[in-house]
Amino acid sequence: MTTPETPTSPSDAPQRQPWEEQSLRGRVLFVEDSQTSAAVTVHYLEQFGLQVRHVTTAEQALEVLGFEFDLVLSDFFLDGQLTGLDLVERIRARNDDLSLLPVLVLTSAEETDHRIGSLRAGANDFIYKPFHPEELYARLRNLLALRHAYKKLYTQKKAMERLSVTDGLTNLYNKRFLNGEAPAILDRAQRSEHPLALLVMDLDHFKHINDTYGHDHGDRTLKMVAEALEEEFQEVDLIARYGGEEFVVVLDRADRAQAALRGERLRQRLADLPLDPPVTASVGITAQHVDEPARDFDKLFREADRALYGAKESGRDRVAVWEWTTGQAEVRFPA
Repeated sequence: MTTPETPTSPSDAPQRQPWEEQSLRGRVLFVEDSQTSAAVTVHYLEQFGLQVRHVTTAEQALEVLGFEFDLVLSDFFLDGQLTGLDLVERIRARNDDLSLLPVLVLTSAEETDHRIGSLRAGANDFIYKPFHPEELYARLRNLLALRHAYKKLYTQKKAMERLSVTDGLTNLYNKRFLNGEAPAILDRAQRSEHPLALLVMDLDHFKHINDTYGHDHGDRTLKMVAEALEEEFQEVDLIARYGGEEFVVVLDRADRAQAALRGERLRQRLADLPLDPPVTASVGITAQHVDEPARDFDKLFREADRALYGAKESGRDRVAVWEWTTGQAEVRFPA
């Protein structure tokens, strides 16, 4: 007589490991000088689903450390001059966002002083050697969750920073960003001994366009003008809406003659825009040449603004250049 097979109970089934239920995501910089210990640890890290870069010294870790890593796992004692404690201190002393990288330190149970020292230096957590795989998985999961949360906050922070320096209508930089960044660009140009030009443009009779055709039409006009600016000055890092219908372009490594030609190309491009009524612009230009006395950004801006005034006084739809030698605005285009 055949005895019926007893059904296998759930408790008799092989127990799945946590990383088989939910793998981890991330890239780990692993620092361990023992090849035997490293082989075991790397095996589990890869089982967890992680990408691993293994180095044997803190010096090597500091050389390869970069933003592609989500976590550092390091033994306390290492070959080389630096210990795991030194590695933690060097990471926390950085002046960039890598200073916040989670660090998990491997240590033996009897090394109480080393564990305390690591935590005081800024390590996020520690784990005893030899470790239990499930404990290592759990500690790594918690630290990676912290890292991913920080990355999300960092992305949101950058987006907010971008909004704070961007004009909401045209997506160009705003006056705040221009006033903060342009002086630094000018300073670099002066120290590197190359020219820099400043272009200030104002749309002609824009108030009439707004008053006659409405603000929606005016906004569409400004957006199209902004697109034309970006197309004309594709290689330029700093194009800003200064306010209203006024725009500013910082042209690094351009002299007055070159900037005047670019200003004329812009003036013609705007005249060709499919707008009804057509839009024209007056352009004022100045430049800081190597053989001229150094001026700050405010001084250059006043020069470009005077050139812009000269373009408008000459009939609008003009490109005028502020001449350093004469202290006057000279209309260059149209000829």
